Amino acid sequence: MGYQRDTYRSGVFGGTAISLSDMLGNHTLLFSGAVNGRLSEAQVLGAYINQTHRLNWLTGISQEPLYFYAPSTISAAPTSPGSPDSVFALTTRLERFVIRDAFAEAFYPFSRFNRVEVALHGVSISNSILELSDYYDQSRVYITSSLNTVNLATIGYVQPSMALVHDNALFGYVGPFSGGRSRFEIAPTLGSWRFTAGLADYRRYLFARPFTLAVRGLFFGRFGRDADLFPIFLGRNELIRGYTAGSFRSTECVANITTASQTGCAELDQLIGSRIAVGNVELRFPLTRSLVLGFLPVGFPPIEGALFYDVGMAWYGTSTLVWNRSATQSPDQFRTPLKSYGGSIRANLLGFVILRFDYTKPVNRQHKPYWTVSLGPTF
Repeated sequence: MGYQRDTYRSGVFGGTAISLSDMLGNHTLLFSGAVNGRLSEAQVLGAYINQTHRLNWLTGISQEPLYFYAPSTISAAPTSPGSPDSVFALTTRLERFVIRDAFAEAFYPFSRFNRVEVALHGVSISNSILELSDYYDQSRVYITSSLNTVNLATIGYVQPSMALVHDNALFGYVGPFSGGRSRFEIAPTLGSWRFTAGLADYRRYLFARPFTLAVRGLFFGRFGRDADLFPIFLGRNELIRGYTAGSFRSTECVANITTASQTGCAELDQLIGSRIAVGNVELRFPLTRSLVLGFLPVGFPPIEGALFYDVGMAWYGTSTLVWNRSATQSPDQFRTPLKSYGGSIRANLLGFVILRFDYTKPVNRQHKPYWTVSLGPTF
């Protein structure tokens, strides 16, 4: 069982994973899979990892399905050729991408804390539209349904990448508390899609018992002809808190939308782009050092608290970046930094998962502070 956040939502999923290795861990075979419907849409991973020498390397294959809502339509359909329209069809559409990846990666450490990573991915992406049509008569009485699959062109590209990585962080029960981590990566593509992806991620943890000041600066972006095809959503709790997609209400969508709107709400569109920049500051401290139940021989790990301030922005290459946006400027076109602040409580649930409660006040919204619950370690 596991928990995963995608572009807009989160959920629980199930699958199987098997790891086989020799006694020293020099050679490892990894297999995993999760099926939800047809085998052609299953999540699959098979990999071999070699750690015999200083140069570690791995190779493998994977398959990952992705689903996105496409616009739904209501249309009139004749019951027979030449007859007047008397049946209405409500057609719901899902766009499906099945990503198949054959990859090879290598890791070479310069020291205990620094390494270089190189990789080569060969990617094939099948694209199709799944249509479910429900038919109703003029009295809105359901008649029947039909399923249809529209297969679109398959996409293929090769993506080499190189990254410089530094990591000397020390971890506690819920996340790092001392040291630092960074990753700088570039990954161009060659083939049906043409873009270059870049990542700069810097994290620092300043420890002064019992407090930790954690800071992060993150940039990720795609540049080039097809950079906008897979937009990124900024409003995840792992990036900037207080702007989750499910927290937006129709009463907040008051600005005029542009023809490029993806959600129909300009206030939500401003969280989507081909590039994101994020800054986070947290003051972390222990709330309880230990918690023991007197009537049971059970002890729980410490619970951590934190005060945080987040700032972030998402944009496209065609967006206009401004520090302050006027009331007449659409949030979809004119992008400005979004900010939030609040407090957080984190606990490690018996080493299985890290549970986080965040109480956040979004600065750039007419929204009261609210609670969110998420799973996963802190940055």
